[in-house]
Amino acid sequence: MIKNKIKAIKIGFLIVCILPTISQALDKEDILKYLVKSSYPEVKVIDKEDKDNKEDEDNSKSTDNIKSNTNNIDGKEYVNVYVGEENKPEQKETKESKETSNIIDSNYTNDIRVTKDKPQMLIYHTHSSETYSDSPKNNYHSTDIEHSVMSVGSILSTELSEKGWGVVHTTKYNDLSYNDAYATSAKTMKSILSKYNSIKVSIDLHRDGQSVSTAQAKKAVHDKYTTKINGETVAKFFLVVGQRNQNVGELKKQAEEITALAEKKYPGLVSPVVPKQYGRFNQYMADNGLLIEIGNNATSTKEAQATCKYLAEILDEYYSDIK
Repeated sequence: MIKNKIKAIKIGFLIVCILPTISQALDKEDILKYLVKSSYPEVKVIDKEDKDNKEDEDNSKSTDNIKSNTNNIDGKEYVNVYVGEENKPEQKETKESKETSNIIDSNYTNDIRVTKDKPQMLIYHTHSSETYSDSPKNNYHSTDIEHSVMSVGSILSTELSEKGWGVVHTTKYNDLSYNDAYATSAKTMKSILSKYNSIKVSIDLHRDGQSVSTAQAKKAVHDKYTTKINGETVAKFFLVVGQRNQNVGELKKQAEEITALAEKKYPGLVSPVVPKQYGRFNQYMADNGLLIEIGNNATSTKEAQATCKYLAEILDEYYSDIK
């Protein structure tokens, strides 16, 4: 009761004292933008200018800022605010995109590859259309599968398989309706986990996003988020932990342990764990739910793919007791 009264007083104070001041300087769209940012600090809000949907110059540090979620009464977990034209995925997969891929090949049936009976790992992509800097479409979200996180996922599944793991890798597009991406990937996960109850580790594989509005910025981001291992340039990776998962303690513990192991084996390859206050990111759906970001929109597909052999070695060692 006391908490409710305090909350009511705060809301009254906001309405009476703050909003009138803000509204004098802001139009209706700006007020809405302010309220959204205040309510959902993970959300990156983009202004709509005329019909162009141009990207807001206030780019966030990471595209995880557009992976915002919260609970509401109708059961839709995720709240998303559209982020700019260049981040908009194409509305449908083209036949050509699959046919031109040398990586997503005949090993996949109905967009799924299973490398071994009773697989122990699942690799999927909530933001399946995330592409890297060398995508010829020059669009960081597109169905250019050859230069996307799905091609990186295919390499990672092969590397893990060669270490004895059974892996399910799905190349289903979960983000063609971008605001429904996490709800769609949850359905994808549920379908696969119900079929393969042997799965013990799930990996939602992404690539990070940085502000690369100029060639100089792009080079600076590239140099900061790549490293050399055995003379080869590879993209750095990091893990994200959604703080609203019921098993957040275990998720955080394993993310930090994997990060520590990676830093010990390959110094400079991994960045610190990124906690997300309002996030769940479907990590609650598996005992070992990982969200891994490999590279970003300033690194190349090849550099992200090169990371996979080292990441596979790290995951193989960390999860050796459940193989």
